[in-house]
Amino acid sequence: MSGVQSTTSDVDVDLRQLFASLARNWMRILVVALVVTGIAFALAWVATPHFMGETRILIETRESVFTRPESTAETDRPILDEEGIASQVEVIGSTDILKQVAQKLELHKLPEFDEAANMSLIGRLMVIAGLRNDPDEIPPEERVLKAMRQKLDVYRVEKSRVIVIEFSSEDPKLSAAVPNAIADAYISVSRDAKQLSNTDATAWLEP
Repeated sequence: MSGVQSTTSDVDVDLRQLFASLARNWMRILVVALVVTGIAFALAWVATPHFMGETRILIETRESVFTRPESTAETDRPILDEEGIASQVEVIGSTDILKQVAQKLELHKLPEFDEAANMSLIGRLMVIAGLRNDPDEIPPEERVLKAMRQKLDVYRVEKSRVIVIEFSSEDPKLSAAVPNAIADAYISVSRDAKQLSNTDATAWLEP
């Protein structure tokens, strides 16, 4: 019992000392809290805001019996299965489509998409010290694509044939323009592929 009483007494002493210390140093604690809050507000004020835009694509198949492969037990399964939708996600985020969009919107002219032109003083010092790769060593087109991929998110809505294209940018208009341009490029590529498939089917049906 004496051991328990001793431990309780020690805890009471520690708590009294803690509150006494807080009372003595309340001014210092208040100043530190105000300084930290001020720094947080300053960083939030200086930080560049980012806007998020998105568009959605409903994946549909317009295959005819003439453009499908020969009917077998293996090929009778639905064309738009899980793997089919996943493959379309990869196509939407492919390098070819992103290059088309970058050229169409002239993203290479925007500092937001050029790490070399938008590097801070700290970044420059890190490059000089060898702590960071020099972005100037990467071709401008590759720098634009790298920035696009960092800002781009393409995913499928679970258990559906809807694919979402999200893009963030410092420019609210650009955050909406890029997803729409990617969707347009994908639809154009899909249309060309279907026309080629229909042309081949027509040629096969001719005498």
